[in-house]
Amino acid sequence: MKLVGMLDSPYVRRVVISLKAMDLSFEHEQLSVFNDLEKMKAVNPLMKAPALITDEEILLVDSTLILEYLDRKCDQSLSLSPENIMDFTRSQYLIGIALTLCDKAVQLFMEYNRRPPEKFYQEWADRIDEQLQAGLELLDHHVIVNDAGYVIAERVMQADITIAVAIKYIEKKLPDLYKNNVSNKLKTFSTKMEALPFFQKCMF
Repeated sequence: MKLVGMLDSPYVRRVVISLKAMDLSFEHEQLSVFNDLEKMKAVNPLMKAPALITDEEILLVDSTLILEYLDRKCDQSLSLSPENIMDFTRSQYLIGIALTLCDKAVQLFMEYNRRPPEKFYQEWADRIDEQLQAGLELLDHHVIVNDAGYVIAERVMQADITIAVAIKYIEKKLPDLYKNNVSNKLKTFSTKMEALPFFQKCMF
């Protein structure tokens, strides 16, 4: 398998960390959708990252869809999705919040750093910022860390990975938001996850 995309993308990073947690062999080609556009087009005409080329040469896009595929491919003892329906539902809820944070953090970063100043839309930026703050409050309220240090099971699962990746992206790309709006609980959780070998091998 080959995964294409840069580790400064939260979507790429959650997939790369998951591949390592699942103990799946893969090649990682770090191509940027901005700086390596022609090379990216050759791999993925949709110009979207992450892109996964399976062993059967099938192109998969969208991190969530890729992870669903990998979860079926890996040894089930290493699956990152809970079997119990209540745990699965809670996991999906937390992942949904974390992915929304990723979406909005990327949008806000692009708004401030990629959009020409004359086209900057303050009302839109304020709305994104409001959504980010709401998501962080929800996550802070609903993240309950167990004795093993995780939020779903006694080992790392997809909810843990996606939450930590979202917080790290905010820390790196939106430092003021991280400082002022990310709770100490979420900062501590992110720091603990980032110390895991899976994360250390996939530094932002």
